[in-house]
Amino acid sequence: MKINYKKEYFNKLSEKNSSTLDHYKDFLKQKNILLKDKKIADFGCARGLFFEDIMEDNECMGYDISSFAIDFCKEKFKKGSFELFDLNKDQLNKENTFDLIILLDTIEHLDNLSNLKNVIRYNLKNNGFLVITTPNANSFLRFLLGKKNYTGEMDKTHTILFTPYTLDFFLRRCGLQKITLSTPYSFYFNDNLITKTILYGGQIFAIYKKY
Repeated sequence: MKINYKKEYFNKLSEKNSSTLDHYKDFLKQKNILLKDKKIADFGCARGLFFEDIMEDNECMGYDISSFAIDFCKEKFKKGSFELFDLNKDQLNKENTFDLIILLDTIEHLDNLSNLKNVIRYNLKNNGFLVITTPNANSFLRFLLGKKNYTGEMDKTHTILFTPYTLDFFLRRCGLQKITLSTPYSFYFNDNLITKTILYGGQIFAIYKKY
């Protein structure tokens, strides 16, 4: 099924709001990953919300399959670079490397993980970090609400869903080392022992490092 990510796709269901992204940035700070003087790639950048308050201090590059999203970002931001890019089939130049690569609610849209493996292999610098968020297939909400009302199922553009174990397995097999993997709850948005051991929150938040 061909999906056109037009303007109407970008809404509260498909995009994280600024408050949630602030929590994600706090998680990074807790791991001493400071968003300053870094080269950052955001795959599935949507309307560029992650870049809003860090653009001046970093070299930011946004990639998205949506021409609407890329045109929006080019109009919105005076700095940074934004390109149409389909992670299912496109590949970056091996010379283009990054300190930090993020995929916020992106990996679940892929039906081909080979190019993501290549991005990790060739475009993530040694000692660089990969940050992934994705719906948690083990979320208690899936069991409580049922499939019809579970957001991971509601978005028809999702092609694959991960559990904390399967995402960790995939990233370890890509040669990365876990810094943190937790499942924050909407009512308890933290990255700590609770959300790292009681893995039933709605969202998986993962930081992995390449050595």
